[in-house]
Amino acid sequence: MSSPRTILQKDYSEGRAIADVKIAVINPDNFRQITFEKKAKIDTGFDAGFHIQESEMSQLAPIGVRPAVGPITLAGNIPATAYHCFGYLQKIGDYELPPPGIEITLVFQGTRPQGLLGLEAISNWVVTFDGPAQSFKITCK
Repeated sequence: MSSPRTILQKDYSEGRAIADVKIAVINPDNFRQITFEKKAKIDTGFDAGFHIQESEMSQLAPIGVRPAVGPITLAGNIPATAYHCFGYLQKIGDYELPPPGIEITLVFQGTRPQGLLGLEAISNWVVTFDGPAQSFKITCK
């Protein structure tokens, strides 16, 4: 049996597990796409794929994607209403996923500039948080 392959191993940044991510939104009708490249906090308390500030939703208009609005659950089991659409996690750290990436729900809500990468995006991997060492590691199952 082979050992797990490490996808990303990093020290915490300002006391948090933060990774650079690339998310693509693709319009299935015209195949136009846009990407969001962000620093994202790894947030296992957030059930969806990726949380981004609501103002960035305007970047979807040129490709013809109109997010739906509906109920979501934020970290801490807090109910909210937000815009959402499908996207693809294409890169985490230096690890690039095979195209088109992992399909996730992209949630537009709030004003925080830093994204949140949630359980839907990381559920196929093992994420190990080492609080005393202030580091984290993501490996393939």
